[in-house]
Parts: sequence; structure tokens; C-alpha cells
Amino acid sequence: MTLLLIAVISFLGIILGKLLFQKWINHLTIYCFIMGGLVFLYELRLLPYIKIIPLAWIYLISSFLSFLLGILTVISAKNLNIIVKAFDKKSDISLPIFTDGGKALKLSILFFSLVGLFVAIQRWWVLIHMFGSIPAVLVNAAIVYRLNVNREIKDFIPILPNFVYVAIFLVGIYTAYKRRFSFLTFFPFICIILKELTYFGRGEILFALLEFLFSFFLFRHLLNDDASQRFKFSKMNAFVASSILVIILVASSSLIRVSRGSYENFVGASNGLSQLKGSFIISPSIYLYLSSDVGVLSKYLELNNEHTMFGENTFLIFYDFLAKLGIMKRPSDFQKGYFIPMWTNTGTYIRELSADFGTAGVFFVPYLIGFLITWFWFKFYNEKSLVVFALLVYFFLIVGFSFLVMVTRLTQWYISLFLIILYLPILEKMAINGENVKSLKI
Repeated sequence: MTLLLIAVISFLGIILGKLLFQKWINHLTIYCFIMGGLVFLYELRLLPYIKIIPLAWIYLISSFLSFLLGILTVISAKNLNIIVKAFDKKSDISLPIFTDGGKALKLSILFFSLVGLFVAIQRWWVLIHMFGSIPAVLVNAAIVYRLNVNREIKDFIPILPNFVYVAIFLVGIYTAYKRRFSFLTFFPFICIILKELTYFGRGEILFALLEFLFSFFLFRHLLNDDASQRFKFSKMNAFVASSILVIILVASSSLIRVSRGSYENFVGASNGLSQLKGSFIISPSIYLYLSSDVGVLSKYLELNNEHTMFGENTFLIFYDFLAKLGIMKRPSDFQKGYFIPMWTNTGTYIRELSADFGTAGVFFVPYLIGFLITWFWFKFYNEKSLVVFALLVYFFLIVGFSFLVMVTRLTQWYISLFLIILYLPILEKMAINGENVKSLKI
């Protein structure tokens, strides 16, 4: 009965999102799909999870309703009727970055990707120097992971690893504009994977994938509204390229999981799940990662034994800055783990909002996110400002990571967004003076 109720509510939320925003890809449908899917997978109980306590159910439902209320507040605001109907009539779309046919955009993607490639090569050089060879690095993946957790492997210039996320953002726009996937689409991802293999983590791969998908689909919404030309994306090209991209990302994530020696023998797992033990792609640990966060949230609320500073998770980057000044000790990058009855430590963005701001945060912050992301949505599709578009994409990332963590605790969320906003005016000027930018074919 619980599974059916979760499925029905999630489905209705997805349909409501389509009705409100006239597009399937919007923040309400994504929230319902991600959080509804998370709770649904947990309640499947393919692992012997603990029961969700009533307070956790209240927080899950309340945060969703607050998020929805934030959306409805913007939509129902006075004098917004014209904005809400932004997709009803097509108009000619002319953006400065396409003045030169996308040449400056292509060059920018290459530049930021090459910086990311340099970072990956530099980190591999450090690891090979430490362990002797690439195979030795892979064999010692668990040690490398701990060294990174303890910040014992330093980047050449700390800000450089964030450059590749600028390339990911721009390549989403470029791919939508060119109406086809190309090698350039994959190049930033190759750089991300090479870099992430030196951390033996998977968070940045997920960050990059969601950033690309959101920038690509949301920009397609704009291009679909262009009356000057019929927007047509090659379905075969999209299918083949998307399949290749998914295979590369899943394979690299699986390689990281296998190299780190992830534990797969979970006591009490269902027969179907146990048969997947040792699988390269789908395994019990993957199911754990995709479903366990609700249990961690429930256990965190039940024990109520954590003490964090105000906004410690949400604004971790600022506490990091204060720590570098010697004002205070830096908070840990990783939250406390709980036994549910498997050890895991991520408990959805709700857990971190509760820890940072108390019960009020669970109600107010989702409302604020829903409000702002909806405001960015309509403002971008009416004014076509790329700075607003960057904010829209990065707030979509908060929704995309909601099942896992409050993504603003990641340094790259702030720094890469800052770099994008800083670079966009430069990119527009380069495109306007496109005669000075040489054509670069890939």
C-alpha cells in the first residue's frame, strides 16, 4: 500500500509539473521523480532496512509541500500571467554568443577542458610518483581515496579543478545549439573521468552529468521557442551519443567501485539482489547508494545526537575559508555515518537542512529553493540572460542532488558557478567580435 501511494503521489507531481511549466523537464517533475524514486526504492526493502520513523515521514512530506508552495507562490504572483505563458508564442531568438556561429563558444569549451585535462595529468603524475605505476595506483585505490579524504594530495592550483565544470556548462549549450552530439560533447567528460580516477570518488562524475543534462535540456527549451527556424535534433545521433556517454560514465564509476573494493555481501539482502553480487555495473552497493539515504535521515532524526554550527553543511565553503584564516577548525567533508543496518552517511538534503537550521530550515529552505528556481525559470525564458540561465542550472543541481546531499556543501558548486558568471560577458564579447576568432573544426 505504501509503495502504491508513493508511486501515485510522485506520478501526480510529475504531471502537475508538466501542466505548470509546459515541459517535461522542469524542477517539479525532477524533484518528484528523484525524491519519490528514492523513497520507493527504500520501501522495496531489497535490503533489510530499518523502518522510517513518523518524524522522517513528516519531514519528507513537509519539505515537498514547501518546495511546491514556493513554486506556486511565483506562479500565482500578481502581474505574472504573461510570464507564465512564456512558451505559448514563439519568437525570434538572437543571443550574442551565437553571433559568430558558435566559434567562440567552441574555443571556450576547448580551453576550459584542456585546463581540466592538465589538472588530471598533474594528479596522475603525483600518484605515479608515489606508487610507481598506473596499475599500482589502481591496486592501492582505497589508500588513494583515504589520502584524498585527508587532503594529503594537493592540487597544483586549487581553483583549476573547477574549470572543467565551466566546459560542461558551455558544452550543454553548444550541443543544444548545434543540434547534434560530437566529440566536443564528450571531451570535458573524458577530462572529468581522468581527474576523478585520481580521487576514486564518484560525486564529481554525477555533478558533471547532471550539470550537462540540465544545461542541455533547459537550453533546448529556449531553442524550441525560436520562430526563426525549426529546431530539430537528430534522434539517432542523440540516441547513439547518449548511449556512449552513459556507458562511459557507468563503466568509469563501476571501475572506481571495483578498485576501491566496495563491500557487496549484505546480510539479509533479497535473493534477486544477492544474485547481482559481483556485477560490474549493477550490484547491491548500487542499490544501497540509490535508496539508503532515507534510512540515514530517519536514524539521524531518531538519535538526534549531532551538533553542527549554523549553516555548516549548506555553507561549508565559508567555514573552509575561515579555517584557512586560522579562525576556526574546518568542519569535516563527510557527515556522520549510521547503521541501518548497513553503514552509510548521506541522508538527503533534508538531513543537512535540519542539522544546519533546525526544523524551520526543513520548511523554509525548500520553499526558498522552489521560489527562486521558478523565478529564474521564467526570468530566463523571457529575458534570455545567460547569467540567469547559469543560476537556473545550478539551482537545478540542488534538486538533482536532493536525494543525496545539499549540493551547496561542495566547493565546486560555488566556484564553478562564480567562474561561469564571470566568463559569460567575456564570451559574449568574443562572439560579437567573431571575425577575430579562427574557426576550429572538431
